Amino acid sequence: MERPDQPDFAWYRLQGREIAVLIVLGALLVALTSWAWLRDAGFKEVPVRHTELPPARVNVNTASVGELTALPGIGERKAEKIVNARPISTLDELADAAGGIPAKDLERMKDYVVFE
Repeated sequence: MERPDQPDFAWYRLQGREIAVLIVLGALLVALTSWAWLRDAGFKEVPVRHTELPPARVNVNTASVGELTALPGIGERKAEKIVNARPISTLDELADAAGGIPAKDLERMKDYVVFE
């Protein structure tokens, strides 16, 4: 005789066959999950397209001090001197306005500087 406070279904009242079915379903779930995980576990080669970007250009005659300091060999002091000496039209004038820029830095910055 069942007591009124007991639920209709209780795990502790399962029969052997019902327990076996639950174990088989659980094992099947684990097997399918493992198969799906192992199938996708390898490295996949992703095609990558590389395009060369043109160098960023800094217009010496309109650039801010912060933009000028991005140029090789230009610190904050030199950038301020350049701003005060505008307009500038050549790399040599730029070097003079900054109070001197080493030749190696002028060579490195020539692709990044425009005078407009």
